[in-house]
Amino acid sequence: MGAGIENRITYDPDEITRLLENQLDKLKVFRFDSRYRSLLGESFINLAARWEKDILSRRNDPFTLVVCGEFKRGKSSLINALLGEDVTPVNVTPETVTLNRIIYGPHSNEAVLPGGKKLQLSDEEMQRENLEALMRQTGFSFRQIELQRPVDFLKQTAVVDTPGLGDSMRDFGGLVEEALAQADAVVYVFSVNYPLSQTEQLFLKTMIVPQKYTDLLLVGNYLDVLNSEEDYERMRSLLVSRIQNLLPGQEPWLLSALDERCRQLREERPNPQMEAQLGERFDRFREELNRLVEAKKETILPDRMQRLARGMIAELSESLTALEDGLSMSSQDVKAAMERVQEQKESQIRTQEETGRRIDRLIDSMKTESRMWMGELLDDMQQETGTLTDIPAAELSKYYTFYCIDTIQEGMNRCIEQHTLYLYDLLEEISAELSAKLSKTKVNSSYGFRFTLDNRTWTKGDNVSYVVSKVGSLALLSLVADGVAGAMRQKEMADKAPDILRSIGRQYPGLRASVNQAVDSVYGKLGENAKKQLAEYYGDKIRTAQEQVEQSAMVARQDEERKAEIRTAVSEIREILSQIQTELEGMA
Repeated sequence: MGAGIENRITYDPDEITRLLENQLDKLKVFRFDSRYRSLLGESFINLAARWEKDILSRRNDPFTLVVCGEFKRGKSSLINALLGEDVTPVNVTPETVTLNRIIYGPHSNEAVLPGGKKLQLSDEEMQRENLEALMRQTGFSFRQIELQRPVDFLKQTAVVDTPGLGDSMRDFGGLVEEALAQADAVVYVFSVNYPLSQTEQLFLKTMIVPQKYTDLLLVGNYLDVLNSEEDYERMRSLLVSRIQNLLPGQEPWLLSALDERCRQLREERPNPQMEAQLGERFDRFREELNRLVEAKKETILPDRMQRLARGMIAELSESLTALEDGLSMSSQDVKAAMERVQEQKESQIRTQEETGRRIDRLIDSMKTESRMWMGELLDDMQQETGTLTDIPAAELSKYYTFYCIDTIQEGMNRCIEQHTLYLYDLLEEISAELSAKLSKTKVNSSYGFRFTLDNRTWTKGDNVSYVVSKVGSLALLSLVADGVAGAMRQKEMADKAPDILRSIGRQYPGLRASVNQAVDSVYGKLGENAKKQLAEYYGDKIRTAQEQVEQSAMVARQDEERKAEIRTAVSEIREILSQIQTELEGMA
């Protein structure tokens, strides 16, 4: 084909749908004919039915934009800013989030219930507290909510708002994985406060990049916290360097969903000095999304059908191979195959146990290293208290606890990020699939440190802010008084700073013990999670092997006349799959 010709070819969605439906109708004959069902077995028939349902259900779906990222990265805020109204709840907790699918239509909210049921929800019931109460009242745990809004952006695009990745994936993993598999484009949201951590990069590597036909937009939210264009350029350069090996040529979008929503509502902007730049950057991002939707309008259906049909062909072909194996097996072959599966099962159990011991040894070394790192951080923090003598006592009393906890949590996060990569390398030796599972089950970052100060001097009238600035890997405290309400007590507090600093010093031994307990707890969970994924991985392999042998054995036990019929049915299905493959190549 001549240069540039392929770029001038367009697709007729109706014709593509017709071609695929014709091929699926041929497969349907095998599903509804009792003789074929008996020949091929219920396992194959059910597999074919599931794929047909998945493919046909997505024929008329609009362009699907999936928004994902870790918890508290502003995903829902970004969607609200894109749509120009507060559609999805914000400021929720991992235990109460839902997967929200937002499409064009009259204003409505429906919770998806088991058994094909749906529950109408009012806008008030969409709030976290009300949803929790409704769940208790109905006895249902809502996992997915479908929303309709008469918003122009949704006329061509369905938006999927996913739960925050991490612990919530244990409950929502299937829904999120399905959403990613069906995505025509993915917006991955991170915070410029924590720019693309190692765990976020791991998720991108294992879950997003393999989606061959899916466009990816990396969005750094909370840009309003930066103070200047120089800060912006430094952040952009940092991000480009972090993703150049993972996503070469990818340019991150840095913006502020909060600023955009304030601009739409004509409310005070979060960073007046940067409001012009923030507005311009969000406008460019919106234009890029619109351009992407328009550009994909002609190719979205063939791309989507290729993704689904290739998956169907691969899985059905594997099942057919098991049937064909059975056609050539004698009773002795079946017995030998059963014995091999049992040997494989025993071998995998031994390998699983040995890998579990390797994980335990690695976790123990990680704990030791983490305790050492955190001990060094606590040493620096304790020494740092000697430099705080000029800080007003009232501010020390109010803010040192928060500073201390935030600093330790940041230290713990850095330890876990580094060590998760070590664990990932170990599991990658076993299976890329297994390491993908690990990337979705981030350890909870709420460590529960115990550190208290007498905060009886706190009043709502105070208006004092503090800034934690970072130098290298250390956190240095600076306090900035913005208000005057607290100044009324400055005289009575003036002589208390030494007492407060001594109180801080006395609590450090207990704080060290608390940190060590947190290290033991969080790394224990990390190891348990890795071994759980390991058990699931080996369990899946063993079950698959057993099912394939049983399928082959079922065929092997048939008489020759029956085997001939099975051979003919398998050949007919392979011919249909070959025709579908040819149709797919014509769409490429």
